[in-house]
Amino acid sequence: MDTIRSGALTVAASLPYPAGYRGNTLDSVDGGYMYCLDAEIANRAGLKKIDLVNASFEALVTAKASNFDFAVWDIYNTPERRKVVDFSTPYNTYETGVLVKKGSKLTDTSIKRASVGVLAGSVQLKFVNDSLKPRQVRVFNSNDDLFNALLAGQIDAALNDTATVMPRAAKSDGKLEVIGRYPVGGDVAALFPKGSPKVAAVDQILADMKKDGTLKAIMAEWLNPILGGDPTALPDWSSR
Repeated sequence: MDTIRSGALTVAASLPYPAGYRGNTLDSVDGGYMYCLDAEIANRAGLKKIDLVNASFEALVTAKASNFDFAVWDIYNTPERRKVVDFSTPYNTYETGVLVKKGSKLTDTSIKRASVGVLAGSVQLKFVNDSLKPRQVRVFNSNDDLFNALLAGQIDAALNDTATVMPRAAKSDGKLEVIGRYPVGGDVAALFPKGSPKVAAVDQILADMKKDGTLKAIMAEWLNPILGGDPTALPDWSSR
């Protein structure tokens, strides 16, 4: 597989994201389920090194960034995004979790009168604007900004992928909890610059990883333990 940098796979991600990329800086990342997924793809492609580059979520899904071979950051494959970027076949499926401060009295009804925070460019932003329509929507450029606003009481709830909010709650020393979910999200896949010739090769590698159980093993070892529970066991707020 031809890559931007000879002998290396250049992967874009929006750090920090300790569940996916364990480490506070690009150079210190040494684990996480996304990093291990990247490493296995690189290995099967005959590449010995991974170079991580940082890009905001919005820059990835709007094609404002393209200095990478692909991006792995639990990005949903949507028709709108496919207009400007390409995607691999999916490697997982997620919904949206409702993250609040511990002890919050927020309910599936009162959230419509609340201040809700979401990431710029996310499927949650479209959901809150088109369907949920809470009293106030605040948009943030990074997970850290989003979660810090919640901890500071600047918003009542943060809506993000279950794979993002559940680990954050589990590691919050009891300050945060996930109290509900919406069936908003979908398949997550590797994102490529539009027209990338690497899509077919990565699709084949992912198919092989699914067939031989490697993909499931990576998720079982790296993702499931840090979720702190079963996402499907969260109350479905869309049905109330």
